[in-house]
Amino acid sequence: MKKTLFIYALVIPIILILLDQWSKFAVIQSFGVPMNICEQNLNPGIEHKIPGPMDISLVCNPGISWGLLQGDSAMKRWVLTAFAFIMSGVLVYALTQSKDRLTKLSIALIISGAIGNGIDRFFFGAVTDFINFGEIGFHWVFNIADSAITCGVIGLILASFFVKSDAKDEKDA
Repeated sequence: MKKTLFIYALVIPIILILLDQWSKFAVIQSFGVPMNICEQNLNPGIEHKIPGPMDISLVCNPGISWGLLQGDSAMKRWVLTAFAFIMSGVLVYALTQSKDRLTKLSIALIISGAIGNGIDRFFFGAVTDFINFGEIGFHWVFNIADSAITCGVIGLILASFFVKSDAKDEKDA
């Protein structure tokens, strides 16, 4: 159990958080703007066009996923930051209670994304988003942490349909 918890609660989140933070740093550096650009300007409007369906666009998101809870306020910043870190703790507990690998991996992904975006919000007041598929009609700009959260939620939904729980196993016996 300790090895499993170590992998899902520490190794996977640390790797994804480092990847998320490195990618945000690299994108900001590639635009030649200061690291605290999101504190200074919530809509820098900077974009690198790349051949293909994806572009790199610098967007500072003070809200949450899918453009919800927009607007800039210090109270919202700290409430959302605290929520991300508190929920990560709750999810680590849920991780200790889960039995199957899909659920564990899904929870690890959500923890990773929550902490990755929480770090941005803590230090810069907004989350740095940069992956843009607007050319194919997907009008939300996101980052690796957002992708981890989305994949984690999809994994939890799939686990709820396809993974047998102990309660179901007892009824079937």
